[in-house]
Amino acid sequence: MKKGRLSMIGLLVLQAIAVVLYPPSFFRESPQAAVLPPTLLIFLLLALAGMNSGVLTPIAGRVSLVFVQGLNVVMRLLMIPPHLRGSEGWNWPFLALSVLGIALSWLTIVWMERRHPRTLLLRQVENE
Repeated sequence: MKKGRLSMIGLLVLQAIAVVLYPPSFFRESPQAAVLPPTLLIFLLLALAGMNSGVLTPIAGRVSLVFVQGLNVVMRLLMIPPHLRGSEGWNWPFLALSVLGIALSWLTIVWMERRHPRTLLLRQVENE
């Protein structure tokens, strides 16, 4: 059980990293984009809170978590072309962190889809 709890914590950490991983220069160039990472993080926390409080079923919670990560992938893919070229040439840090964020989101989606929904809960569940 402890190994399952540690892997769940690792999964949650990867999800949080995936949605907030941007270079600082991105926020200086596009201050309106600073809304996206906190919004996705809030959605992620709301899905976790809903799952663990019983408001959402484990399956609905998993769908919500996958939705947040999928939204992160789509938003990053949409932001790559306009931000790829900076005023001083290619924006390599943005591209590298975007690809890393997409990879982390994809990894967490695959990881969550392969697990039973009840294993994604942080609270103890009685056997039914």
